[in-house]
Amino acid sequence: MPAGLTRGGPSPARIPWLLIGLVTLVGLAVRAIPVALADFPVNDGGLFLAMTRAIQDAGWALPATVAWNGNALPFAYPPLAFYGAGALEAVLGIDLLTVFRWMPLVASTLIVPAVFLLGRAVLRSDLGGVVAALAYALAPASYVWMIQGGGITRSPGLLLAVLAVWQSVFLVREPTRRRTVVVGLLAGMTALIHPAAALFAAISGVLLLVFEGRSRESLAHATAALGVAALVALPWAAIVISRHGFAALTDVPSNGPDPVTALLAVFAGRVTGIPFVSPLALVGAALVVLALLRRQWFLPLWFAASLVLSYQYAMIPFGMLIGVLVVDLVALRARDHEPAAADKSVRWIPVFGVVALATCFVIEGVGSAATVLNPSAPVHALSADRRLAMAEVAAMPDGTFAVITGSEWSGDPDSEWFPLLADHPSVATVQGAEWLGQEAFEDQVIAYRALQACVPTATSSCVSEWLDLWPADYLYLPNGRLHGPNSPPDCCTALREALRTDPAFTVIYDESGGTIFVDSELTRSEPAAVR
Repeated sequence: MPAGLTRGGPSPARIPWLLIGLVTLVGLAVRAIPVALADFPVNDGGLFLAMTRAIQDAGWALPATVAWNGNALPFAYPPLAFYGAGALEAVLGIDLLTVFRWMPLVASTLIVPAVFLLGRAVLRSDLGGVVAALAYALAPASYVWMIQGGGITRSPGLLLAVLAVWQSVFLVREPTRRRTVVVGLLAGMTALIHPAAALFAAISGVLLLVFEGRSRESLAHATAALGVAALVALPWAAIVISRHGFAALTDVPSNGPDPVTALLAVFAGRVTGIPFVSPLALVGAALVVLALLRRQWFLPLWFAASLVLSYQYAMIPFGMLIGVLVVDLVALRARDHEPAAADKSVRWIPVFGVVALATCFVIEGVGSAATVLNPSAPVHALSADRRLAMAEVAAMPDGTFAVITGSEWSGDPDSEWFPLLADHPSVATVQGAEWLGQEAFEDQVIAYRALQACVPTATSSCVSEWLDLWPADYLYLPNGRLHGPNSPPDCCTALREALRTDPAFTVIYDESGGTIFVDSELTRSEPAAVR
């Protein structure tokens, strides 16, 4: 019988689900804080909302392109989540912005009990599954990218991927036709929602096959499941390839972390994403080393492969590592109470270990709840004032903008939402460039970072030199706190004043949401369109 919750006591079928219900509520609580404090989708999502509207405008057919930021991007992104979001608006009348705000939170929360199912299957322990789910629920790295507007694809994609891996555990251990079909359907649907989630499911499945399903029968059923997944995703993939070529699916840059940076984050106690060194993360790093010393390869390899893909995926095997520790501690405590136990000197080690780990969980929970106070965490949304300023831009004549915030592109909601809300191209916005190929994406990142580097230099000459390389008609600088209550009251005070005092630039809009500058020669030849 598995160690832990199924050993004695009340009904073994009810205790895990009662606990996992509480764990899920804890996961919901920390995830809901940033969403509840905002009145708009967190961080990103503008491009995905544009894709959803493109599907609706096409009469629910798959568009060949999507109009975004002055370009006609190839519509090569897996579309299933967009169809789901659009259907919620069409059938239930829920506004798309509301869908993009809340649907990622719901799907992200549902991943918590899915991790329990996976952990219970992998570790063969209810207790291990619950602890794995708790570690996953509390780690900000598991949800900061999931609850954003862009989580409309990330969260349901990862939810289906976890369920696919969960079923894959049983498939490789005891293959059946039914399990083959179920795994194939789940994996195929994952591929139709989020490409990185599908890759995570594939990597996890391969590792499971290598370590647990070494029979020919397991290999045959796994291959068949892959075939079912391919059949599910094939119609969409065939349409995309016929329209845009195979490169549209393969020449897309990865946004995963640098492997060296990720490794340093693990052993610096920062991999879980809380705003300070995480004791739980340090425990996880120690467990990786211990497992390797014991030649227990599966969980460390799964963790490493997932970490290269993204921190959010790595939190799943990370939770399993913590789950193994608790199961081992409970088992050690049980052996100490056996009559034949010879060494009583270590009987309190499991107790101290559980208490120490519980303390780590409390610290992780506090840090997770405080993530919204961290300006560097991408869990902040556009304010109403900044959205109003973008709406004013939408009424202006045609022209291109340079959006200056001093942020990093992945955590810059002003740059990401500007093309949609302002209905004017943002010359330096990175989102969307990944669908123009690797080289175009890298060039766009260079342009973006060069523009944002003008904020710390606080000189108008920096902006002028940038405009010589990447021309734009207007400059847009948002006002207010861009990244939560602990961010500066204004992102660009010094640069804004430098531009005001430079006769080469003229202010044509200055309200609480933002300031717009234009080249002075343009204002002398054309009347300003906004106050």
